[in-house]
Amino acid sequence: MAEMPRVEMAGDGRVEHLEKFSHYVARQIGFEDASECPHLCKAANNYLRQTNSCMADVYGLLDGVPDADALYVKLVDELERCILGYFAFHWDHSTILVTQALSVDSANKKKLRNVILEANRKQRFERITKDLKVARVFSTLVHEMKAIGTVTGMNGEEEAHCTDVMAPVAHNDRSPVLLLMGGGMGAGKSTVLKEILQEPFWIEAGTNALVVEADAFKETDVIYRAISSMGHHNDMLQTAELLSDRPTDTFSNCMVHKSSTDAASSLLVTALNEGRDVILDGTLSWEPFVEQTIAMARAVHSQRHRMGVGYKVDEDGTITENYWEPVPNDQDFVAANRDRKPYRIEVVGVVCDAYLAVARGIRRAIMTGRAVRVNSQLTSHKRFAAAFQKYCQLVDGAKLYSSNSLGSPQLIAWKGDINGSLLVEPREIDCLDKVSNLNEGATSLHDLYPGGATTCGSRSIWDDMIVAPSRATVQREIREAIRSVEPTVTPTAL
Repeated sequence: MAEMPRVEMAGDGRVEHLEKFSHYVARQIGFEDASECPHLCKAANNYLRQTNSCMADVYGLLDGVPDADALYVKLVDELERCILGYFAFHWDHSTILVTQALSVDSANKKKLRNVILEANRKQRFERITKDLKVARVFSTLVHEMKAIGTVTGMNGEEEAHCTDVMAPVAHNDRSPVLLLMGGGMGAGKSTVLKEILQEPFWIEAGTNALVVEADAFKETDVIYRAISSMGHHNDMLQTAELLSDRPTDTFSNCMVHKSSTDAASSLLVTALNEGRDVILDGTLSWEPFVEQTIAMARAVHSQRHRMGVGYKVDEDGTITENYWEPVPNDQDFVAANRDRKPYRIEVVGVVCDAYLAVARGIRRAIMTGRAVRVNSQLTSHKRFAAAFQKYCQLVDGAKLYSSNSLGSPQLIAWKGDINGSLLVEPREIDCLDKVSNLNEGATSLHDLYPGGATTCGSRSIWDDMIVAPSRATVQREIREAIRSVEPTVTPTAL
């Protein structure tokens, strides 16, 4: 398959060689050898990494070509198509895809360095974790206090009294709102959240509203930052294990994930106890947690709650999940809040072709250093999609957006009240069903959905952008333009 990056495997199953992205671009555009177009290869590599000069590099590649502006637009579009094609395969080798894009070392130096890093990775991680364990506790606490609104006193120390921001909000005309924001990793939740925060309701809520996001605590976690700052590209996917969203790891094995989830949970229950308008931003992929959170929010206006034991595995293998529990002997709170209105609970979901999310995720790892394991990412998409309609039955209002299009996310399902039906866009809702049945162990687009289907919703990104017949004409135009400006004798391509 011409669209698949070339790979050579060693006899023991290791990857001997995986085609570089820059060479893949050259081949897709029609060059037999990447050495024919070194400037194109350099521009492609910089565009993938989104370096500061990447757009200037792409435009400079066409300097002197007739109608350069129009061709520039076509070349940028072709690079985006190449990114989608390149990251549609070899998901089981995503570490190599990321490392190869970021590394500038020679092949021999890379191999030796990788062996050394692999051998001592566990010891490095354990040493950092031990050294920073106490620092993490204080750092996480400070970030939690800042988020909820604790202020700094005159002596420079944090004051522990209730501020105006922490005080219960006076909702004279309405109930406070808990908005559950969910979708698989890389689904496009951030884009939808930005639009939601511009709605009149949330603008009016202003500083009294609070966005609770576990990822925000993950990125400020001192252990995660220490490991990430070491700058070893090969550690990136291993560091991602610390951020795993898999249920087997979420409440037991993942150091950073548990710490950040606990901090977010503490912040959430504190805000709900105070009657704040709250947006909980996460994957919502773990049904028991979401269902218990909704039940807790239904009761919190008349009974304060606190964090429960969470996910617990007893010695005999019995699993207990108790994320929230009422605060005992809390009669004073009950007496003082008899007139408090119950929460209105809404859910906003974002769904997309999981193949598109994987491509976004790998590229984000290259651009920002934040990596997510592909199987964890696919699992989060599958579980959220499978649970979304159940969540709709438990809440007062619901919306589902699709981020398959290259423009703004599209509203494809809506529910107005607790007893209402979920109204859907019939051409797009198929995406939810497809994603709920995906293969979380997939290694490429073609084994992602049942029957090898590439359509998700009303379109197939693969058919529309990667194997579209019209693409060949544009590639030929780009190839001829680049040949006219590339030097005859060139150095080895990147």
